[in-house]
Amino acid sequence: MHSSRRLWCLALSCCVLAAATVSSCTVPAPVRNEKQTARDAYAGGYEKGRAVRESSGKGASIAEVVWGGCTRRALDAGPPAEADRGAWVGGCLDGVSERAEDPPDGPVTVRTREKGLLPEFLEWLGDEDDRALATHVSAITVVELGTPGLDFDVELTTDYRPSAADRFDAEEMSAEFVEWWDGDDGDGKAQNLVVRGSHGEKIAARRL
Repeated sequence: MHSSRRLWCLALSCCVLAAATVSSCTVPAPVRNEKQTARDAYAGGYEKGRAVRESSGKGASIAEVVWGGCTRRALDAGPPAEADRGAWVGGCLDGVSERAEDPPDGPVTVRTREKGLLPEFLEWLGDEDDRALATHVSAITVVELGTPGLDFDVELTTDYRPSAADRFDAEEMSAEFVEWWDGDDGDGKAQNLVVRGSHGEKIAARRL
C-alpha cells in the first residue's frame, strides 16, 4: 500500500473513532413527563396556599376557595403554573384549606378552543373602533382548571406584542370582552380573562 493511501486510511480511522467517542459521551436531554410537570405545579401551588394560610389565618381559605383567590394567584405564579394551571390551583386550594397533599397522577388543565364564541363577540361589538381592536383576536380558549367548583379561565389568542402600546390596546379590548361576557357560565364558574400575545406571553388579565 502506498504511503499516501496508508495516511488517508489512518486519518479516516481517527475521524470514525472521534465521532464514536463524541456520540458515546453525548447524554440525551431528559424528557419531562406530563405527570411530573403536573406534580411540580401542584407542589408550587400547595406551598403558596400554605403560606397564605399561615400569614392570613383561617379566613384566607374563604377568599381563596370561594372568591377565586387561588385562580388569580396562578396567573402570576410563573412557569410551574403556566405548565399546568389547574394542578397549581388544586395545590393552592389544598394548601390554604390545610388538607393533606394529594398530587395529581397526570395533567389537570384542559384547554378547549370555542370556535363559536369569537363570531358572537365580534357581532356584539357595534363600534367600528372596537371591531378594529377585536380583529387582533384569532381564537378564544376555555381553560378548565379541574377544581370541585368547575372553575375555568378564558384566554384570547392575539397577535399583540409586549409593547406599551399593545398592552394598552389589549387592556381596552379585554374590557370590552368582560362587558360582553354575561356571567352565564353554565355548569362552571368563569374566573379570569387572559390575553395572550403573539408568542403565547401574557399581555393582559382581568377578572370575569
